[in-house]
Amino acid sequence: MMLRVVGGKVHEGAIQFVRNESIYFKTSEGSVVRISMASLNPAGKKMVGSWIWKQGGSKEYASWIGTTDQSFSKPWPRTVYGPTSIQLKKVQSLSKKKLLIYESSHYRFLINTKVEPRVIQRFAVLFEATHKFVFSLPINASGHYMEKGSKFPIYLFGDFASYYRAGGPQGSAGVYMPRNQSVLVPMPVLGVRWTGRKWEYEKRVSNRVLSHELTHQLCAGPAFASWYIEGGAEYVASTRYTHGVYHSNNGKQRVFDYVRDKDGLDDGSGRRLGSRIAMMQLEDFMKLPYAHFSGGRDANKNYGVGLLLTYYFYHHDGGGEAKRVKQYIKAVQLGKGERAAQKLLLAGRSYAQLQEEFRKFCAKGGINLEFAKK
Repeated sequence: MMLRVVGGKVHEGAIQFVRNESIYFKTSEGSVVRISMASLNPAGKKMVGSWIWKQGGSKEYASWIGTTDQSFSKPWPRTVYGPTSIQLKKVQSLSKKKLLIYESSHYRFLINTKVEPRVIQRFAVLFEATHKFVFSLPINASGHYMEKGSKFPIYLFGDFASYYRAGGPQGSAGVYMPRNQSVLVPMPVLGVRWTGRKWEYEKRVSNRVLSHELTHQLCAGPAFASWYIEGGAEYVASTRYTHGVYHSNNGKQRVFDYVRDKDGLDDGSGRRLGSRIAMMQLEDFMKLPYAHFSGGRDANKNYGVGLLLTYYFYHHDGGGEAKRVKQYIKAVQLGKGERAAQKLLLAGRSYAQLQEEFRKFCAKGGINLEFAKK
């Protein structure tokens, strides 16, 4: 194959994969070069488009083709152990014009305050353990396909005021920012406080918000439905986490407690929706635009029911092997529309039939979903 870029230069060899508008091309000499899609002449773009089409995918997700089957076939994890110790690399010192930067295996921490490495090492365990847990799930998380050597950016702020100025929503304890694929976190929510001289750890605090936002970062990209975007993040957030370890055993009871119980879980987290939840029709819920799903007075309820629906598809529907939801995920990742992808979830059922099966599943777990009449 010969690819010609604007200006006349010709690359001879074979396409390895396409990712983020770039072609990774192995030349006839054996080296791998990165070629921007925009730099190709019309004939080159047509050639790459033909290669992508033959792979069965789209320009956005062609890099995932050929790797998805392995990612989806992994067994569902029961216990995932994060690193017992963190090796940090200092990249940049703090100054008036520069942030303090440390890197762990998969994360780059950009910090606007003075902080000792031992403090970063301690809370970096949560980040690295979450990374390992999400990647152990058989859902083909998009973060698998980051360029080699890349780090996930985490911005840490010494106070809430700095966090809000940087774009953190008022009242939040962390946020994922899609525009630069970063997570913003105010330091106090990590269980540390500033004494006037240094950061010190206080009593244990809930890490649910952080694991939720980290999941968004690790799974960013595909245009999934709102219920799965937030339900998938809530699934990780509701999984029991202790000292660098995620425990998936007894997950169903924990998920129902997280959604229902008035007092929440033992760490104070949870949606606390009670045992009776008034709902719109399931079809309408599964098609809610993201702004309507995550905003307004029903947002907390939407997140909780999104978690229940995600758990249902992961561990109960179709024999409990997550077969249908994996088909849904793969379809969206390969660029298919949401309507076509949801047909794979329905598997020949109507939305009314799926609604009744989901209602019965939740009722057995102690939550009565009261769907609106058509």
